Amino acid sequence: METRQISSKVKTDMHYGQVAMLTTTPDQDIQQNKDYILGSFGIAMRRRRFNADKYGEISIRATRLNGIRTEMAKILAGECKANLYIFEFLDCFIICPLSSIRAALEQNIGHEQINNDGLTSAWYIPFKLIEHWRILK
Repeated sequence: METRQISSKVKTDMHYGQVAMLTTTPDQDIQQNKDYILGSFGIAMRRRRFNADKYGEISIRATRLNGIRTEMAKILAGECKANLYIFEFLDCFIICPLSSIRAALEQNIGHEQINNDGLTSAWYIPFKLIEHWRILK
Protein backbone atom coordinates (compact mmCIF):
# COMPACT_ATOMS: atom_id res chain seq x y z
CA MET A 1 0.00 0.00 0.00
CA GLU A 2 1.44 3.38 -0.94
CA THR A 3 1.75 6.27 1.50
CA ARG A 4 1.70 10.01 0.93
CA GLN A 5 4.83 12.08 1.45
CA ILE A 6 4.52 14.67 4.20
CA SER A 7 5.87 18.11 3.35
CA SER A 8 8.56 19.63 5.55
CA LYS A 9 6.03 22.28 6.69
CA VAL A 10 3.69 19.56 8.00
CA LYS A 11 6.57 17.75 9.72
CA THR A 12 7.58 21.03 11.40
CA ASP A 13 4.01 21.67 12.55
CA MET A 14 3.76 18.15 13.97
CA HIS A 15 6.78 18.82 16.18
CA TYR A 16 4.75 21.57 17.88
CA GLY A 17 1.76 19.32 18.52
CA GLN A 18 -0.18 20.36 15.44
CA VAL A 19 -1.94 17.59 13.57
CA ALA A 20 -2.36 18.03 9.83
CA MET A 21 -5.25 16.59 7.83
CA LEU A 22 -3.90 14.65 4.88
CA THR A 23 -5.63 13.44 1.75
CA THR A 24 -5.46 9.67 1.46
CA THR A 25 -3.86 7.71 -1.34
CA PRO A 26 -6.09 6.17 -4.03
CA ASP A 27 -5.49 2.73 -2.44
CA GLN A 28 -6.60 3.96 0.99
CA ASP A 29 -9.71 5.50 -0.57
CA ILE A 30 -10.66 2.42 -2.61
CA GLN A 31 -9.73 -0.27 -0.08
CA GLN A 32 -10.53 1.44 3.25
CA ASN A 33 -13.17 4.08 2.34
CA LYS A 34 -10.93 6.86 3.72
CA ASP A 35 -10.72 10.25 2.01
CA TYR A 36 -8.78 12.11 4.71
CA ILE A 37 -6.56 11.19 7.64
CA LEU A 38 -6.21 13.34 10.74
CA GLY A 39 -3.39 11.73 12.70
CA SER A 40 -4.49 8.08 12.67
CA PHE A 41 -8.18 9.05 12.47
CA GLY A 42 -9.87 8.18 9.15
CA ILE A 43 -12.61 10.33 7.59
CA ALA A 44 -14.88 9.50 4.65
CA MET A 45 -16.37 12.55 2.91
CA ARG A 46 -19.39 12.54 0.61
CA ARG A 47 -20.82 15.63 -1.11
CA ARG A 48 -24.48 16.01 -2.02
CA ARG A 49 -26.06 18.56 -4.39
CA PHE A 50 -29.11 19.48 -2.34
CA ASN A 51 -30.25 20.57 1.13
CA ALA A 52 -30.24 17.98 3.91
CA ASP A 53 -33.86 18.55 4.96
CA LYS A 54 -35.09 17.90 1.41
CA TYR A 55 -33.16 14.64 1.34
CA GLY A 56 -33.58 13.57 4.99
CA GLU A 57 -31.23 10.59 4.76
CA ILE A 58 -27.69 9.48 4.09
CA SER A 59 -26.81 7.03 1.33
CA ILE A 60 -24.17 4.33 1.06
CA ARG A 61 -23.49 2.60 -2.27
CA ALA A 62 -24.95 -0.90 -1.98
CA THR A 63 -24.46 -2.65 -5.35
CA ARG A 64 -22.73 -2.24 -8.70
CA LEU A 65 -23.61 -4.32 -11.73
CA ASN A 66 -19.92 -4.50 -12.72
CA GLY A 67 -19.18 -6.49 -9.54
CA ILE A 68 -16.76 -4.01 -7.95
CA ARG A 69 -17.00 -4.13 -4.13
CA THR A 70 -19.08 -1.32 -2.71
CA GLU A 71 -18.88 0.85 0.39
CA MET A 72 -21.67 -1.15 1.98
CA ALA A 73 -19.87 -4.47 1.44
CA LYS A 74 -16.63 -3.06 2.89
CA ILE A 75 -18.42 -1.59 5.92
CA LEU A 76 -20.23 -4.86 6.67
CA ALA A 77 -17.01 -6.88 6.22
CA GLY A 78 -15.13 -4.61 8.65
CA GLU A 79 -12.78 -3.36 5.92
CA CYS A 80 -13.82 0.29 6.16
CA LYS A 81 -11.21 2.13 8.23
CA ALA A 82 -12.89 5.54 8.34
CA ASN A 83 -13.95 6.51 11.86
CA LEU A 84 -16.45 9.14 10.69
CA TYR A 85 -18.54 9.72 7.62
CA ILE A 86 -19.15 13.37 6.78
CA PHE A 87 -21.96 14.12 4.33
CA GLU A 88 -21.72 17.66 2.98
CA PHE A 89 -25.08 19.02 1.85
CA LEU A 90 -25.64 22.52 0.45
CA ASP A 91 -26.88 23.81 3.81
CA CYS A 92 -25.02 21.73 6.41
CA PHE A 93 -22.72 18.86 7.25
CA ILE A 94 -24.13 15.61 8.65
CA ILE A 95 -21.49 13.71 10.63
CA CYS A 96 -22.04 10.04 11.46
CA PRO A 97 -19.78 7.65 13.35
CA LEU A 98 -18.96 4.55 11.31
CA SER A 99 -20.21 2.35 14.16
CA SER A 100 -23.68 3.87 13.79
CA ILE A 101 -23.74 3.33 10.02
CA ARG A 102 -22.53 -0.26 10.42
CA ALA A 103 -25.19 -0.98 13.07
CA ALA A 104 -27.93 0.42 10.81
CA LEU A 105 -26.75 -1.69 7.86
CA GLU A 106 -26.50 -4.85 9.98
CA GLN A 107 -30.06 -4.29 11.25
CA ASN A 108 -31.41 -3.46 7.76
CA ILE A 109 -32.47 0.00 8.92
CA GLY A 110 -33.38 2.02 5.85
CA HIS A 111 -34.08 0.91 2.30
CA GLU A 112 -32.32 0.12 -0.96
CA GLN A 113 -33.04 2.02 -4.16
CA ILE A 114 -31.72 1.68 -7.73
CA ASN A 115 -29.86 4.85 -8.75
CA ASN A 116 -30.76 6.84 -11.86
CA ASP A 117 -27.84 5.32 -13.78
CA GLY A 118 -29.54 1.91 -13.55
CA LEU A 119 -26.13 0.34 -12.84
CA THR A 120 -25.83 0.92 -9.10
CA SER A 121 -27.99 1.02 -6.02
CA ALA A 122 -27.65 2.76 -2.68
CA TRP A 123 -28.82 1.99 0.84
CA TYR A 124 -30.66 5.00 2.32
CA ILE A 125 -30.77 5.56 6.09
CA PRO A 126 -33.04 8.33 7.45
CA PHE A 127 -31.31 10.86 9.73
CA LYS A 128 -33.85 10.20 12.47
CA LEU A 129 -32.81 6.51 12.63
CA ILE A 130 -29.04 7.00 12.90
CA GLU A 131 -26.72 8.74 15.34
CA HIS A 132 -25.48 11.95 13.73
CA TRP A 133 -24.49 15.55 14.32
CA ARG A 134 -25.60 18.45 12.14
CA ILE A 135 -23.35 21.45 11.59
CA LEU A 136 -24.95 24.34 9.74
CA LYS A 137 -22.91 26.19 7.12
